[in-house]
Amino acid sequence: MEPIYLFTLAGAFSMAGALASRQVMQDALAGDKSDGESVPEAQQESVAKRYLLAGNLAVIALIMAMVYGWQEFVWWIPAAFLLVTFPAIYYVFLTRFLTAKGGALLYTVGAWATLVPIIGAWLG
Repeated sequence: MEPIYLFTLAGAFSMAGALASRQVMQDALAGDKSDGESVPEAQQESVAKRYLLAGNLAVIALIMAMVYGWQEFVWWIPAAFLLVTFPAIYYVFLTRFLTAKGGALLYTVGAWATLVPIIGAWLG
């Protein structure tokens, strides 16, 4: 696969996983009400911890994608993708497919799946 496609997919899914996890954590810690009932604080913390882990894994995948981008391309391409393209892909396209709660874990898994060929290229 072409390096630009690998970089774009890995970075976009990583950024999406991190941003969706942040949104779920904010909602959980803000005491989001479901069906008119207050969610217990222990359950809020449990949800926040799970998505904190998913967000951290997504950020690690984003860092790995950026390292790959800086190895393969001129410096301004990964910088532009990080600041403009990856957030735009998430907010314009990926938020329409899944909610933040469902997307956070799926996008993080997708990010790590797209890193498999990148890691294979590093090892090979």
